[in-house]
Amino acid sequence: MSFTAEDLAEVTFGNAPIGRRGYAKHEVEEFVRRIAKTLAEEDDLTAAEVHHVVFAKPLIGKRGYDEKEVDDFLDRVEDQLAARTGHAPDLPGARTSDEATASRATPPTLRAAHLQQR
Repeated sequence: MSFTAEDLAEVTFGNAPIGRRGYAKHEVEEFVRRIAKTLAEEDDLTAAEVHHVVFAKPLIGKRGYDEKEVDDFLDRVEDQLAARTGHAPDLPGARTSDEATASRATPPTLRAAHLQQR
């Protein structure tokens, strides 16, 4: 299913499960608006930017959006943007959904340090 900019105005995500903080809602909503602008040809977000986006956690005691729901949505958007540019979305060595969630929830500086340790 391909998204349109109008479809994204109606996208909703559930809260993270109890005991999980999830993704900061305002950051996810801002990124969805940027995706909508890209689909309306008002921005130039790439599939790679969608693939590598990182969201902060909400404040302690607050629940953000469910990570799996957001990640599944972003995977579909990434595929759509990749198809628009002619790039294959399923590259060898692509992340699993668990790996995608882990990297989107890890601040870039911590992720870079983790990658250097490998």
